[in-house]
Amino acid sequence: MAPSDLLRPKTVPAAGTAIIVVRPSPIGSIIRAASGVSAMAIVGQLTLLAAIPVLARLYSPADFGVFTIYLSIVNILAGVAALRFEASLYGVKGSAQAYVTVKLILLAVFVTTVLAFSAGQMLSNLAPDRLGSLAWLIPIGMGGAGLVEAMNCWSLRAGLLRDFALGRLILPASMAAMQLAFGIANLGGEAMIHAHILSQFVFIGLIGCRVMSWEDLRGIAWAPWRAVLEKARREYKFPLFDIPATLASIAINNLPAVLVGGLFGTAFAGYLGVAARLVTGPVTLIATPLSNVFVAEANRNSNRGHLLGVARGLLLLAAAFTAVPILLLGLAAPYVVVPLLGEPWMPTAEIMTALALMGAAQALSTPLSDVPALLRRQGTRLVIDLARAVLVFGPLLAGAQAGWQPVTVIYFMAAGGASGFALKMAASLYLLTHDPQPAGAATCVQHECLEEKTP
Repeated sequence: MAPSDLLRPKTVPAAGTAIIVVRPSPIGSIIRAASGVSAMAIVGQLTLLAAIPVLARLYSPADFGVFTIYLSIVNILAGVAALRFEASLYGVKGSAQAYVTVKLILLAVFVTTVLAFSAGQMLSNLAPDRLGSLAWLIPIGMGGAGLVEAMNCWSLRAGLLRDFALGRLILPASMAAMQLAFGIANLGGEAMIHAHILSQFVFIGLIGCRVMSWEDLRGIAWAPWRAVLEKARREYKFPLFDIPATLASIAINNLPAVLVGGLFGTAFAGYLGVAARLVTGPVTLIATPLSNVFVAEANRNSNRGHLLGVARGLLLLAAAFTAVPILLLGLAAPYVVVPLLGEPWMPTAEIMTALALMGAAQALSTPLSDVPALLRRQGTRLVIDLARAVLVFGPLLAGAQAGWQPVTVIYFMAAGGASGFALKMAASLYLLTHDPQPAGAATCVQHECLEEKTP
């Protein structure tokens, strides 16, 4: 029996039933399913986290600051590299339409990468000396990240959860290994960025060989351009609504480091980058794989009562294994950071304490983060993420303008971020409970069905 079968209720409420039957959450079954998806991802992220104390001695806070700024910008741009068409893979049934969608994704990644490179060349003269090389490194990282995300969506759509999990191991582990090797070889701070880019190529090569056959590659190559353009026209609401929402959501996690670096220096951006990586480690280790389980279930079983039961179980797991550990980590940070990283990293401890509440709220909202996309509620997601952006960047910019100390600014920013993640979780639960059509509508085959659900 497949792990996903264990998550399904034995009886399915009839369509049109007024009362939604929410089955008891099979916690043990969900744990087994989530562990099957996340075991290798956990190893990969633990490798990355374990490397931080060594990397902190091989690279300076300023080196980490430059890498954090690079990675933050790449993460933001990667969210729109494919114009959000990669999310439409979840609603595709049949190989022919899947090939058309992948070809559309490749076209979008190529166009946006070229545009990013052109913009970078025009703006390179405005960047500080240490950031000048980012004008050509960022577009490469952006294009690679877009292809990585598209391959992840392909794996989830096809139910290749083991290969998806293997990719979650390969990407961080290969980057950490190369950063360590480049640091020992004393290749300079920019080598951290080179390691990130090379790890993307490693991921694409290894996972691509596992999840795509020669038949798939031929199908993508021979997919008719007319069908590709028609697919873009039918799915226009993904770039129209999802791009602003995705930019707002990703900016909340990545842009603060860029702003802090500009306001208080690259060293402080490095402190914030390391603190955020440590605090959100449990989110990446556990909560994100839980969201992958939810997406896989939504594509296999669209019954709303079943998904509500799964959602309840996932929230309980996220609370016990991510939110609580993050809060405890925030309390313990002042006592462990200096022995772990060294005296120059002392400000990181205060920042970790400030970010703990925001990280705990993020952990609770992550398992259900894909609900608006699965229900094709891109407009709703846009409104929520714009509100979250105001809650995060409002205190940050206001505090900097008022001349507050950096840690004080981050405390207020974290409080706003926690409120935003709570809003996001509440909205996802509301959509699951009150959406007028059954949850899992992303499995509709007809594009007209998909578009009817967008407000």
